[in-house]
Amino acid sequence: MEIVVGSSRQITPTRAKNQETTGGGFVEAKVLTVRSTRNRRGIPPAGDRDRRQGGNDYDPAAGRVLMLLVPDGGMIPRDIESNNYRVFVRFAAK
Repeated sequence: MEIVVGSSRQITPTRAKNQETTGGGFVEAKVLTVRSTRNRRGIPPAGDRDRRQGGNDYDPAAGRVLMLLVPDGGMIPRDIESNNYRVFVRFAAK
């Protein structure tokens, strides 16, 4: 029999621990689909008005849009949509 006197280590969920330590770490993802960028705005036909709202956020003409699936969503920062992050993509063959 083993008797231990004192307090035990605090146990944190794996997901919470990874989120704290992966600031700048790697996240593996699966590519679901790839598509071309959105078309740029054109001049509306004569007599029509431009009904589109928004700023000048254009997609680059030579760009590609990737839809990724991250199996462990806890690895992604909660405020990822705030545009406070830069994302780097590295491709590695299986």
